[in-house]
Amino acid sequence: QLLPTAPTTMNDNNANTPITPRQYVGKPAPRLSASGNVVSNTNDDNQPILMEAKLVEMIVSLRQLINSNQQLEEALQECHDEDLLQALEENDSLILRKRNDARMLATKLISHGVNISLEDKIPQYDGSLVLKQMKGQQNNESSQNGGMYL
Repeated sequence: QLLPTAPTTMNDNNANTPITPRQYVGKPAPRLSASGNVVSNTNDDNQPILMEAKLVEMIVSLRQLINSNQQLEEALQECHDEDLLQALEENDSLILRKRNDARMLATKLISHGVNISLEDKIPQYDGSLVLKQMKGQQNNESSQNGGMYL
């Protein structure tokens, strides 16, 4: 349903009067479930079907991020590039955050009686080896230099 937001001022008596075009704002249609019931956006925690769909989306995203990080690590082993390194760091923290979010959502689903396990759905990822090696090198260099003096 479209609702006008501004009236049209069409005045034939005065040709110099500006004409304001009609502007419409579309109201979003309500989301419906498969059974035709209106789905509320405000309380998804009480709707296991939506929670499960969100979890599947998170799992797909996590798999893609982990695969992307593996490709970034391979590229960084060939040549050092700051942009690739930055992308790797961002993905690494995003993977950890999304994994925690997925675990919390799985816990909520279990409380609704949905039996779900993430171990077989999300590949094992313990962080980027390249980033760990770089941090190890930085720690070795700082300990060899006697630390930082202020």
